[in-house]
Amino acid sequence: MIHTESLITGLSNRIRNLPEKEVIATLNAEIWANRHIGSGQFFDLAIQCMKQAENLHLAIPPEELAMSYLNVGNTAWNRSQPDTALDALGKASVLFRSLGDNGKACFADAITANLYSQKGQYDDAISLIFRILDELKGLDEHEVEGLANLSAGSFHLDLESYTEALGYFLESNECFRRYGDQIGIARSMNNAGMVLHKLGRHEEALDYCKQSLVIYDRMDLDQGRAKATRDIGEILESQDELDGALSYYYRSLSIREAGLANRSAGFDGIITCLLDLGILLSKMERLDESLENLNRALGISVQAGATPKIIRVHLSLFEVFRKKGDFLLALHHLEIHTKLKNDVMGLESANKLKMLQARYAQNLAQRESEIEKAKNEELSQAYQQINTVNRNITDSLNYAKRIQNSFLPSMHRFRQFFPESFILNMPKDIVSGDFYWISHKAGKYIIAVADCSGHGVPGAFMSMAGMSLLNQIVNERGVTEPGKILNQINLSLINHLRQVQDEGITESIDMSVCVFENDFSSLEYAGARRPLFYLIDGQVNEYKPNTPSIGFDPYTNFEEGSFKLDLRRVDEIFMLTDGFHDQFGGATGRKLMASKMKELLLQFSGLGAAEQEYELRNFYNTWKGKEPQTDDVLVVGIKNPGKFRSGNVR
Repeated sequence: MIHTESLITGLSNRIRNLPEKEVIATLNAEIWANRHIGSGQFFDLAIQCMKQAENLHLAIPPEELAMSYLNVGNTAWNRSQPDTALDALGKASVLFRSLGDNGKACFADAITANLYSQKGQYDDAISLIFRILDELKGLDEHEVEGLANLSAGSFHLDLESYTEALGYFLESNECFRRYGDQIGIARSMNNAGMVLHKLGRHEEALDYCKQSLVIYDRMDLDQGRAKATRDIGEILESQDELDGALSYYYRSLSIREAGLANRSAGFDGIITCLLDLGILLSKMERLDESLENLNRALGISVQAGATPKIIRVHLSLFEVFRKKGDFLLALHHLEIHTKLKNDVMGLESANKLKMLQARYAQNLAQRESEIEKAKNEELSQAYQQINTVNRNITDSLNYAKRIQNSFLPSMHRFRQFFPESFILNMPKDIVSGDFYWISHKAGKYIIAVADCSGHGVPGAFMSMAGMSLLNQIVNERGVTEPGKILNQINLSLINHLRQVQDEGITESIDMSVCVFENDFSSLEYAGARRPLFYLIDGQVNEYKPNTPSIGFDPYTNFEEGSFKLDLRRVDEIFMLTDGFHDQFGGATGRKLMASKMKELLLQFSGLGAAEQEYELRNFYNTWKGKEPQTDDVLVVGIKNPGKFRSGNVR
């Protein structure tokens, strides 16, 4: 059901002769009642209501002012005006919480989370949704709980965490059924269908989406109908029914354009449809039609500031121009795609750490709850539940691994700094306590290799804390001397972990830091229990580190152990943790030892970087044999950048 101009006009006429206080109450009630049905058309009236409420805020109930902000936020979101929406939603959230209405405060926050995700700020979006879900526990707020679960599912779907996404969508469906919200039921069923499609269960997916479309048709809801129609097209495309998919995509675009014309919806759905059409038409070799749709999608995406969509459009344009043989334009779009994607993946480390902590805490609580429940059931059922919990934990750890890996520099970026290099990174568990980090600051190239106490989840928490501290100290404060970097990390870590250490638990980091001059003529090294190996004239030399670990003694001065190395004769440097040479194995089951490690580095030094990594990995696995992996393994090898590098990184 699309709101016509006559409906808006009728409401405007209805309030024309009312006292101003009644105008505010009437508009708030009417706009809120239509919050899920073409609410973008009410944007102008919502703005009018908010301004009147602000002028009369001392003479009206504070709930009316809060509701006016919420209505502006919701309608602005549907009209693709994110800045207006975020400002109003923030005010609504604060006001409703001060009034004790946490349900509506969470409703405002749920829309805010969706706005964050549209901008590519997934860390902020997911962290906010977790907070909402925690806040709603025990409250009879089925609608907003359904919306929060729906949003959580959508974010996990975007991040390709399909198992978790399906769980959130099904939970959302249950919330909407308890509330009797047919629109919510249709939305959650449609989204669950898309997850099933991603999991390869196409027939189930098609059934879910068609059930959703039946509800939208019955209620005559065009925007829902457009979403379900588009998703059915995607499923058909995956089954190579290209003509059928094209028909559904065009039908969805037509509905979306009508919604934009009557101001009941915004740009986001249109961008998605144009992208779908561009990709499908390219697949059908209709390249000019594909370009027409993709260029239009790009223009609207830039206008809307929809960074994730811009990234996808540039990748699709790269594919089309590559097919057309226009390799210069293809390269142009690929470079933009890569830069924007790296920018989105390089969000603040502190936010990612909070996100992982929230996910781990939530799954730990779930595991404890499930195990406690299993104690009161038959043994066979307990085994089944524990196995299920273990799968959930493994899924969560795999998700945590994706988050942790997004902290690490990509191999492409690493080789922009150090063209002829390799990284052998083998976590003992799914996530790792070892990490490597790079930066280009004040004309210098900085690399750190670190081994955090513990491995698995505890080690991963420490590794991300270490990377966060490096970002603060080097990138924000501008410290580029390796000894000073270690000193500041040491003091920060001791200060942050004071409570843990008071309880008798010592957390620490072993780290080596190298700072290269801009022309790679020399480097300065400092280390905390991690040495630097370097190759000169067929000999592996070692510079030994300070003996205390970071986080152990606040009075340690790591500048005293710093060392400057002239690189003109150096062929290669190696930075590594102790996991490789501490591994038990071989015929006698003993440790490999550091001396043998140096022999291996020399033995493989004449190979290319990729071959070195392969040979070291192969030797390690052969040495380990059937022995369990002892620790995380990280080895970084860098052939002298001054000899192999062409051009400077900007």
